[in-house]
Amino acid sequence: MQKLSVSKWLSVNIFIWGGVTMALAACTHFQPFLGLRFVLGALESCSTPAYLLITATWYTIEEQPIRIGWWSTFLGIANAFGGLLAFAIGHIQGNLASWQYQFIIIGAISSVWGIFMFFTLADGPSTARWLNAQEKYVAIHRLGPVHSGTRVSEIKRYQMWEALTDPKTWFFFLCGVCTQVVNGAASNFGSLIIEGFGYSNLVTTLFQIPYGMVILVSNVSAMYIQRWLPGQKRCIVGAIYVCPALAGAVGIHTISRDHQIALLVCYWLTSTYTASFAMIMSLITANTGGTTKRSVVNAIFFISYCVGNIVGPFAFKSDEAPQYTSGIIAMLVAYCVEIFLLLGFAVYAAYLNRTKDGITTTSGQTDTDVDQTDRENVHFRYSY
Repeated sequence: MQKLSVSKWLSVNIFIWGGVTMALAACTHFQPFLGLRFVLGALESCSTPAYLLITATWYTIEEQPIRIGWWSTFLGIANAFGGLLAFAIGHIQGNLASWQYQFIIIGAISSVWGIFMFFTLADGPSTARWLNAQEKYVAIHRLGPVHSGTRVSEIKRYQMWEALTDPKTWFFFLCGVCTQVVNGAASNFGSLIIEGFGYSNLVTTLFQIPYGMVILVSNVSAMYIQRWLPGQKRCIVGAIYVCPALAGAVGIHTISRDHQIALLVCYWLTSTYTASFAMIMSLITANTGGTTKRSVVNAIFFISYCVGNIVGPFAFKSDEAPQYTSGIIAMLVAYCVEIFLLLGFAVYAAYLNRTKDGITTTSGQTDTDVDQTDRENVHFRYSY
């Protein structure tokens, strides 16, 4: 995505993703289905990293969390209404099975959306056809020298090495694993957890709607709260939003199965952690300078995303149904570790800022290269 247009690469991947999704409807054996699922994962891998890169080229550091919060809320909307959409499509009467109609319809919508994005989505202000020259100038220069709105296509190896040796990268990596262990567990096994409370399969689909709404409200409210607080306090806000999820997991683990409503509310509470995930993404864009370094850090973070989603489901063992004790304990541990990491990152970022304050005072350096990393630029200050 650094060598090519981010928006065009994203659009092409979405278009092909839709085509492969439609092809799943023709699968009659496990092997081709598994192969196409692998291709879907490869195509999907660019999506959120691309959203982060585009967000960083359009918005200032202060504006980015709210924008990330808004587009990440669609995770909640998908959780809320995806099951209902599948339920509605499942009632189509035709020559194909209901699952085949689902793949065809959702795949076709995705491909059409990919075509629309290809011709309308701009990487940043410098490539936006709907802005005139003066508007482009203002949109680029309002971002400041730290986060330029212009493209840098050169891949700089020293920035790759700096990304790999920067402790912040591995803070983000561990945070990603923690959040997605929970996502891989709670989201993928959410229906099974609710069924374990004594509800039917159809009712579990309906109960996913409040779960998604909690995600939406949590993400948006967290982003506005951190914006209103002095210094934005992103790590503290992120840690606070993990606490209700932690309490919900404790409730699921300890409350008797006779109290269905209480268990259901506890399950809904476990989704507030998604606000911390959006907050972590905003920390990456705000605290990583240098185009190549930012791309590498994004890639490493979303490797952690995949690792967490792979690991999480293994904690849910069929012989532990309906309590799934190991799965709930895994969620509890992940929540606690994430809170510790967020607060630790805040301490580390504050230390780095104090160090840079001393360097700036003594050096008086002025910067001419707009593609400096956060380490190189003595005027770069970390947000936490």
